[in-house]
Amino acid sequence: MRYLTLSIVLTLFLSGCTSPQSTPDSYLAGRGLVKETPERFTHCQAYGCIKKTHITMTDKDWRPFVKIFKPKPKNAEQERARIAKAIGLFERRIGPITGTTTDKAGTFGTLGPGQLDCVDESTNTTTYISLLQQKGLLKFHTVQAPTMRLPLIHAGRWPHQTAVILEKKTGVLYAVDSWFRDNGTPADIAPLKTWKGGWKPENLGDSRL
Repeated sequence: MRYLTLSIVLTLFLSGCTSPQSTPDSYLAGRGLVKETPERFTHCQAYGCIKKTHITMTDKDWRPFVKIFKPKPKNAEQERARIAKAIGLFERRIGPITGTTTDKAGTFGTLGPGQLDCVDESTNTTTYISLLQQKGLLKFHTVQAPTMRLPLIHAGRWPHQTAVILEKKTGVLYAVDSWFRDNGTPADIAPLKTWKGGWKPENLGDSRL
């Protein structure tokens, strides 16, 4: 067990938490994800996007997501809340297909093919936000490439990676982090500057996160 845990940590350092590319498309391409569309896209899992599953969605499948954004958000704050909710819905929709319904908060909540690390989570979330953008559901934000925080340099005990969005009007970057919660829960969103300082949601009750 100790060896397995060490292997996962090394995966995070060596294959997972490397410096992201400058654009979301180049980041996803670096993970082997190209031409991701609302009709067909790729889901990552198994620590560092080692296992990939192709997902297809029809217009009917997309209806619950479109519904989340109706009526249209009146401002950026409302839109961020809708994005967070949509990420949870993606996870509930895709979990039964990929066997990730058992994914627990953090990296070490459980071990096995159904558990995601921060690289899997941030890669999937970046894909999901890109799809929402392609569907014309985002007015106040654009998807960005994932970014990281490092122990000592930033905060925390482990390298950690998150998806990112840009608020168009203000230019403020926000972390969209689905790693802190169990599968199917809305993502947590916080200003990226705050997130870089070691931010995590309050009352998690788990010192491992």
